[in-house]
Amino acid sequence: MSARRPARDIARYTLPVLFLGIFIAAWSAWSAQKTPPPQPASIAAAEFSAARAMQHLRWIAAEPHPTGSAAAARVRDGLVTHLQQAGLQASVQRAHAAAEYGKGDGRGVRAANVENVVAVLPGRDRSLPAVLLMAHYDSVAQSPGAADDGLGVAVMLEIARALQKDARQRDVVFLFTDAEEAGLLGARAFFASHPLAARIGTAINLEARGSSGRAVLFETGPGNAALLKTFASLAPQPLGNSLTGFVYRYMPNGTDFTVPAKLGIPGVNFAIIGSQFDYHAATASVANLDPGSVQHMGAQVLPLVRQLATSATLPTSRRDAIYSDLPGGWMIGVPMWSGWCVLAFGLLVLVLVARRTTFKQGGWRGVVGGVAWWPLALLSVALAVRVSYRLLGGGDASLVNNRDLLAAFSTLAAGEGLLAIGVVLALGALTLCKAGRKPFAVLALLVGACASLRGGVDVIGLVLGVLVALLAWTSAGSAVRGESVRLGALGLAWLIGAIVQVLAPELAPLLLWPLLALAAVAWLLPAQVPLQIARVIVAAVITAFALAHVFHFALQLFEAIGFGTPEVLALPFAWLAALLLPWVRLAHGSGRLLAGAAIATLLVAAGVLTAASFTRSDPERYPELSQVIFVADPENKQYHRVSVLPGVSDWSRNALGAGQGETVHVSVPALDLTDAMGTPAEAIAMAEPVRFETSHDAETGHAVLRILAPVGTRDLRVRLKSSVVVPKVQLQGEDAPLLDEAERWSRLRWQAPGPQGIELRWPVNSGPVEVQVAAGIDGWPGDAAPLPARPAHVVPWGTSDMTWVLGTTRVVE
Repeated sequence: MSARRPARDIARYTLPVLFLGIFIAAWSAWSAQKTPPPQPASIAAAEFSAARAMQHLRWIAAEPHPTGSAAAARVRDGLVTHLQQAGLQASVQRAHAAAEYGKGDGRGVRAANVENVVAVLPGRDRSLPAVLLMAHYDSVAQSPGAADDGLGVAVMLEIARALQKDARQRDVVFLFTDAEEAGLLGARAFFASHPLAARIGTAINLEARGSSGRAVLFETGPGNAALLKTFASLAPQPLGNSLTGFVYRYMPNGTDFTVPAKLGIPGVNFAIIGSQFDYHAATASVANLDPGSVQHMGAQVLPLVRQLATSATLPTSRRDAIYSDLPGGWMIGVPMWSGWCVLAFGLLVLVLVARRTTFKQGGWRGVVGGVAWWPLALLSVALAVRVSYRLLGGGDASLVNNRDLLAAFSTLAAGEGLLAIGVVLALGALTLCKAGRKPFAVLALLVGACASLRGGVDVIGLVLGVLVALLAWTSAGSAVRGESVRLGALGLAWLIGAIVQVLAPELAPLLLWPLLALAAVAWLLPAQVPLQIARVIVAAVITAFALAHVFHFALQLFEAIGFGTPEVLALPFAWLAALLLPWVRLAHGSGRLLAGAAIATLLVAAGVLTAASFTRSDPERYPELSQVIFVADPENKQYHRVSVLPGVSDWSRNALGAGQGETVHVSVPALDLTDAMGTPAEAIAMAEPVRFETSHDAETGHAVLRILAPVGTRDLRVRLKSSVVVPKVQLQGEDAPLLDEAERWSRLRWQAPGPQGIELRWPVNSGPVEVQVAAGIDGWPGDAAPLPARPAHVVPWGTSDMTWVLGTTRVVE
């Protein structure tokens, strides 16, 4: 008896130890998101100072500066002046670029006349491959762009200053691109035609999708192993992993880094993604940008650029590495084949657990229960966060709607994380109580039905509820089967890891590496053998470290895509469920303690989520959006004030009310508006309409259409349609994917068209071509009734306050 008593005493404390490990892991992951304090301008000249960078940012982000605007020209000239004063060789590259975008009905061409600012900090050997540092200086309309991408521009200016006295072996090229927001067009123009493009050996891009948070290394170029090793050895508190790069590769959007990466140029891509309320918004101001984010970005990039610039050779490799930051503020990069080592260790432990397993008296049922544990955890967490998110009003994932929820995003993230933990703890209690399967299954069905209480019938929620109910029935009370349950869970984890290693090893940091911890804990904590305190301590440390890693992933994933797909939390929290199993079996008989912890966590989660829903944010910091435009159709003598946003706010209603009639549904095909709200407006005096010049080039056999927009046009949108496929359409003398489908509108959007307009060509005798044009000019018509003054809690969005002049023609050549 005395020999077994210590084991029973230890078993009594296993659940409290587990709870402590979960708390430490959650606290570690949450605190790791904090940005460093900004360094003052008084620090050493060779160091990065956020205070100095912010001085640049104040003039860069003084006002919105989209491509083609007068404000963009001011920023362009300011960059050239500052760079030349700092001793760099600075110039402006003027070119045009075009690119295809979208699919199906949304497919089209984006193009622009761009003005890139290119500067060189020369090195001793000008023939060596150069280091390229790049960020875009244009913003979207109605946003000052302090973060996207004023932050990147300011960081580059501060780095250029800090590198002045270094013994550089090679050139450092600073590329401030234009028209990134229009389709990466400045970067495309640089790499297509600038003489320096052929000399670039490594590219580093700086971006932003919010206004706070640490800089994330979220994408790398080809052959990243050597460059990642260099970065990891230099960067303080690095953040990033190969999973984000893999996911971003298949997303429809991109950054300027996409262009050199596709050309095979090695490099890295950084961004901040916190506080996405400010993304492309009027609130993306210097005042709302976290200086700590500027400091962290600069502290990551400056040491890397300095090392690359002062080294005789650039770190190059033909191999790609899998990489991730780990708890404690460090980063590792390992070869692609390293996953096989993890799988080998997992297989060894799998064999050991199988040898400890008794397959008599329902052991195989335990294996089935362990296998079912994974989908049960995944679907239960997905169901819980989906239902809570919809009830809070998050059914529409767009950044335009649900602004109140987006303003409370940090609170939302904390609440959803606590909810996921509570659900997993409840599942752990379920494995200890077979009698709980019926009430749990009923609860799952009810929760699934609750998803339809807001936002309409939710078929996905209903299906999730049914699946969770069925799986809960299978897994209830399975913990009594001991090792067989762990064997099933560990076996499925190993199988998932093997699939990941074969198909997408970049996903290993989240979907394979935690297998090391699961296998180790399963081996350290056998089900039937009396416990040893040393093993429990080691297992607790491993569990806490692994959970800190997966919780950190949970925060990153939720911040990146959680606003639209909160179910993504199911992936990391499934590992919590897997790591829970060995501890739950050891705590057999402690179902009440586990259930109590689950209920307490769920209650706290409910309170936090309620706070996220009902807390009213500062309306001036988190204002409502408005988007009212003036549409002039001089051909048909029709003029309208139009509200583009789905909902019409009080201010927008007043702005529309200044028109001459009742609110009507307005369609503007050239702007792809099919059912906007508008009111008839007074006619305005047009300085000049959209003009069309058609001709026939007898030498090439082409019909030629030149579109000349009114003076001041910044955004020109064109739609073309033919009853037949028109081959070899040219835009500004280059082939363009337009009119390549019969009876379907082709779309073209050209930023900064200039006084010369744009030219389209196609073979004659191709049949008539219908043309619709909308020319966007910044500002409200001077002779129209003015818009009402906006209160502090209302800001413009997108194309608001612009004048759009319509024109149509039919080319019969």
